[in-house]
Amino acid sequence: MRNKGGINFLTLILVAALVAAAFFVGQFSEKAKDNDPQTVPQAVQEEEGPIVLGQAEFDLIIEGAPATKGDENASITIVEFSEYECPFCKRYVDETYEQIFEEYGDNIYYVFRDYPLPFHNHSQETAEVARCAGDQGSYWPMHDMLFEGRDEWAEETEITSTLTSYAKSLGLDTQAFNSCLSSGKYTQVVKDDLALGDKVGVSGTPSFFVNGVMLVGAQPFESFKALIESELNK
Repeated sequence: MRNKGGINFLTLILVAALVAAAFFVGQFSEKAKDNDPQTVPQAVQEEEGPIVLGQAEFDLIIEGAPATKGDENASITIVEFSEYECPFCKRYVDETYEQIFEEYGDNIYYVFRDYPLPFHNHSQETAEVARCAGDQGSYWPMHDMLFEGRDEWAEETEITSTLTSYAKSLGLDTQAFNSCLSSGKYTQVVKDDLALGDKVGVSGTPSFFVNGVMLVGAQPFESFKALIESELNK
């Protein structure tokens, strides 16, 4: 009786295992079918193309920018939406920014716009700092210094003394610089830049428009090169 009972018990276990296995195989087959490119709707398979601005929108993000470089009649216009605390923006500046000018300088009109991310404590303030330096003809030197020193000040709670030291090292009138900063002269226009970025589809930094074609993130030089060459060959 014990042997017979044991055989019956073992049989029940085997049957249950087979049923479970059949269930999981069926589930796996259905899942594989769901993920088969041939069974997924075409619209889901295709990636969306890049955002391409119309001429009116592209003109809008060029006009009134805090700083520009190059000839406005150059073949290629690059508009960058960026901010100084963003680590990816710093990576772009460290690895790609200068290379663009070294390779295509005479063909580039470069436009910088502020896009201060609200979760970065110093993004608004440093955008205003660069603009206040711009009042004394030093926007781009301050731009470079802020990115170069980003890891020095980004984690600090209070950075006014660091920013003042940057102004001094650039030979600025620090009294006028500090007055500009404390007055909030550029607070609203920086926020207006953020709103403008939102309007044309920017959602993170850095974001670029190369002759109106959007390129997002700290892209390598090759990504810019491909777009620039494409535009130059039109």
